Amino acid sequence: MAFNLFAFIQSLVGILHTFVKFLPIGIYSFAYLSSALFKDGRTGLLLLGLIFNDILGYVFKRYFKYENNENCAIFSSKTEGTSLGFLPNAHTEMVSFLSAFFFSDMWNESKLDAIPFTFLLVLLVLTAWSRITIGCKTIKDVLFNLILGGLFGMVYYYLVSNKYQKAKEAVTKNTFCDKGYDNYKCNEIRDGLVILKGKDAKEKMNVKNDDPKAKAKSKKDVAYEGWYNTA
Repeated sequence: MAFNLFAFIQSLVGILHTFVKFLPIGIYSFAYLSSALFKDGRTGLLLLGLIFNDILGYVFKRYFKYENNENCAIFSSKTEGTSLGFLPNAHTEMVSFLSAFFFSDMWNESKLDAIPFTFLLVLLVLTAWSRITIGCKTIKDVLFNLILGGLFGMVYYYLVSNKYQKAKEAVTKNTFCDKGYDNYKCNEIRDGLVILKGKDAKEKMNVKNDDPKAKAKSKKDVAYEGWYNTA
C-alpha cells in the first residue's frame, strides 16, 4: 500500500512537471483561439503582449549570449541534425508577465478578483517549483525572471490599458445586449433620450393609424421607455 501511494505521488509530480513544461504553448493557444474564434479584443491584446515579450526575451538572450540549459527544453529528445526546443523566455518570466498584466488590471479597477488572483498566484508558485526541481533554474534565476516578467507585464498593461478597458466594455455590452434574455432589449442613451433597439422600436414607430395622438404616443414610448421592456 505504501509503495502504491509513493508511485501515485511520483505520477502526480510527473504530471505537474509536464503541465508546466508545455504551459507557454497552452497560454499562446488560449490567447490565439480566444481572440480568433470569439473575437475577444482582450485576449488579442494579451497575445500581442506575449509576442512582444518573447521578442524582448530573444533580443536579451542574443545580446548577452545566453546558453540554454538542456533541462529547460520543451522537447527533451532530439535526432541527428535537430536541436532541442527552447523558448525565447523562461517559463517563470512568461507566467510572471501574464500574472502582472492581470494584477495590474485589478489594481487599475481597485478590485481584487479572488479566483483569477489565486489561480495565477498558484500558477506562479507551481512554475517556479517545477523549474527549480528539474534543474532548469536556480532560485536566483527564478527570482530574476519573476521580477523581469513582472516589470514587462505592468509596463505593457499601462501602455494598452485604455484599449483593454474598451475591449472589456465591448464584451460586457455584447453579453448583456446582443446575447441577452429573450424578453430583454438593450437601450442606448443619445442626447438624453433612451433609444430602443430591435423590431419593437420599428413596430412602435411604424404606426399605421393616422391619428396624430396615436403617433405622438408611440414616439413618446419609444423615446422614454425604460432600460428594459418585455417582448
